[in-house]
Amino acid sequence: MAGLEKDSELDLTDQSLKVEISDALSEQEKVKFTIHTKTTLKDFKQPDFTVIRDHDEFIWLHEAFLDNPTMQGFLIPPPPPIPDFEEPRYKLQRLSENEATYTKEEKQKFKAEIEAEYLALFKRTVSLHEVFLQRLAAHPRLREDHNFHVFLEFDKELSLRNKNTRERLNTIVKGFSKSFDENVKYRDRKDLDGEFDQEKTFYTKYHNNLIVSSRSARKLANAHRYVASAILHVSFNLKALSTMEYTDCNRTLQKAGDTLEKIRVSINYTVYLAYYCDVIYLFV
Repeated sequence: MAGLEKDSELDLTDQSLKVEISDALSEQEKVKFTIHTKTTLKDFKQPDFTVIRDHDEFIWLHEAFLDNPTMQGFLIPPPPPIPDFEEPRYKLQRLSENEATYTKEEKQKFKAEIEAEYLALFKRTVSLHEVFLQRLAAHPRLREDHNFHVFLEFDKELSLRNKNTRERLNTIVKGFSKSFDENVKYRDRKDLDGEFDQEKTFYTKYHNNLIVSSRSARKLANAHRYVASAILHVSFNLKALSTMEYTDCNRTLQKAGDTLEKIRVSINYTVYLAYYCDVIYLFV
């Protein structure tokens, strides 16, 4: 296909447009990414600038590429997944609720594990968003896109930006084209292809079943979180009992605690699988 570019063909050593996420801040339901750009390209107004973007604006940029007819035939990088820190937040909440039942050492250990898990997820989220921008910047054609320049240069929220003449014209043309297609072109058209109707019915049912399965996976993941939390509590209590003096079943209690810990790890793995099933639902 004309204009098709593979990642292996990109010049990743080109420093004429360098984009990186220099900082990120989690604010309740959103993550704010500080994007720092250095460039020697004359298409940009300044050689060095910084903007703040959230995940929704990354999605806007990806959709802008998909909607741009001049970008047809190019491999557009997939958008970064939505930030999800529900798992460590849930664990931290459970730790706070059961704080009185833990010793000081156990509480510190749990808190350190939760913080480490949250930090790992946060770093992965930032990395995926940065890679998305760097793949666009490394592409000799995609980096020339007007919306990409706006994303990197406009120092306010994109929702506050006034559209230029070309964008307003494109909006009018799209609206007119859609109205024409709906009211004139397909007014009296009937598809007599039975095989197409069968395929359409199949894919519609498949799509609906995928949505239902994704929601069920999310419910299953939430249920597993409760089970994993309960097992964690029982496991540490058993281990605490095994350290007491004058106990004849120390070894048995220790093995039981270790076994429950392995079960908890296995359940967490299932939770992550369910989470990725839910991510698939976001793109259907």
